[in-house]
Amino acid sequence: MILFQIVATIIGCVVVIKGQDPANSVTSSSTPAPDWNYEHPTEWKEHFSSCGGAHQSPINLNLSQAIAEDYPRFHFHNYDRVFPEMVTNNGHTVMMRLGSNQNRTTEEDLPFINGGGLSGRFNFFQLHFHWGKDPMRGSEHLLNDWQYSAELHMVHYNAKYGSFNEAVPHPDGLAVLGIVMELEARDNIAFRHLEHFDDIVNPDANKNSTLSYSIPLVDLLPDRTGSFYRYNGSLTTPGCNEDVIWTIFDTPIGISERQLRILRKLHDTQGHEMENNFRPVQELHDRVLTYRPEDRNLDE
Repeated sequence: MILFQIVATIIGCVVVIKGQDPANSVTSSSTPAPDWNYEHPTEWKEHFSSCGGAHQSPINLNLSQAIAEDYPRFHFHNYDRVFPEMVTNNGHTVMMRLGSNQNRTTEEDLPFINGGGLSGRFNFFQLHFHWGKDPMRGSEHLLNDWQYSAELHMVHYNAKYGSFNEAVPHPDGLAVLGIVMELEARDNIAFRHLEHFDDIVNPDANKNSTLSYSIPLVDLLPDRTGSFYRYNGSLTTPGCNEDVIWTIFDTPIGISERQLRILRKLHDTQGHEMENNFRPVQELHDRVLTYRPEDRNLDE
């Protein structure tokens, strides 16, 4: 899926499994893991045992099952800054990471989040997309049984662990912001980078394309970030590590059918057009689902 100098160090610590996003591929073994696809997601657990765990993602976010929680608001730091962005087609999705920036020299210059009920600072690592063959499906999480056209994931790691790779094994290691996307008639200008995917139509984990038009991360956030669902889950691709604090905003952002078609033209590891790259919903089991309402009138 989707290098400034600091992130280059982070990526250098991650062992990339063939055909798999480094963000979802952390292993100490030198033996390549089996490739996987979205045609048979129920078979993932045969090669990646964590994918058969009881705390998997995505899930159906049902308000009737959620407990109201008075979380503080999120704070988005450096989300309004413009950084060069690198995009990669890893055969399962398109991933965006920050590119090098000579004006950014310290960790404090990185985009990061805190608040929102998170314990401490979480640095931005990458973002990627999930979408469907048609606009009636595509999001991984369902909101009250409704599946949206696509879903954007912003992946962050807990800064106290120093790097993404070091953070992954810890229950509080990763925080992912999930943003569902609904079909709109007009293009979403925040996705103008979709016009520059010609160089990454075919998957190549070692090939990056620098976007001509960089996008502040704040442009990808929904209008309302004060209301969201929260639960503990997993990465939604193998190895399905159950170390993710999930936040799903209940306000969607827009995407046009034309923009979705650009995503669908990307090729997967089998040379087919990339369609339906979303995992089916998993059972909640014994987990607690919480919800922070926008108005915070929790007693009403």
